[in-house]
Amino acid sequence: MAEKDDKGLIGFDPLAWMNDDANETKDSEPMKKEIESDEVTDTKITQPEVMVAEDVEKDLLINDSKIILGAVLNIQSVSVLYDQLLKLLSADADIEIDASAVTSIDTATLQLLIVFKQEAVKSQKSVSIDFPSESFVDAAQLLGLAEMLDVEKSAAGFF
Repeated sequence: MAEKDDKGLIGFDPLAWMNDDANETKDSEPMKKEIESDEVTDTKITQPEVMVAEDVEKDLLINDSKIILGAVLNIQSVSVLYDQLLKLLSADADIEIDASAVTSIDTATLQLLIVFKQEAVKSQKSVSIDFPSESFVDAAQLLGLAEMLDVEKSAAGFF
């Protein structure tokens, strides 16, 4: 048990020794000068590449009622893909989406495709995802969307 006069660790600063001038030795003074004299070299920090809208549009190929998806589909490309899908929705024919080139797809893009299919059903149009790549199918299955997107592992890559 604690006694009345025992203050314990209340008010104790464990890092106080760092600011205490009494703890400095003669050996630490040259080190301070050496550190102060070191030059700091400039390092260039590179930002990760971000696809701009023009790059995304080049990656999507659109015919009358068919869209060919690019290799990398992520949240940066969703707005451009959304615009292109809206144009296809206004067309008269049924819509085909070629997903054979997809190597990477994120949740935002898969969600967009789900909503697009639902809107197409409301417009009495059918949407088919043709030749989904293995990466596309794996991502859809991981999120539990493979059945809604109507993509199956056994059908992918036969052609």
